[in-house]
Amino acid sequence: MQFLICTVDATPCPPEALSYLSMSEAINPATLGITPESVLYAFSWGMGAVILFWLIGFVTGVAVDAIKKA
Repeated sequence: MQFLICTVDATPCPPEALSYLSMSEAINPATLGITPESVLYAFSWGMGAVILFWLIGFVTGVAVDAIKKA
């Protein structure tokens, strides 16, 4: 199985920059641009969003409870 890839960062991809990537080359994630730094960056943004929304919900719940008790 082969994948058609663009070897330059351009949209749309120029025809001379098109290349095929075989499945055996795609097994290496670094070939596709997946590095430990990019995984950490995506994970950090995802966990940051989860923690942010949890914190907003928690603070809202505390505020609602404080209003009900008053």
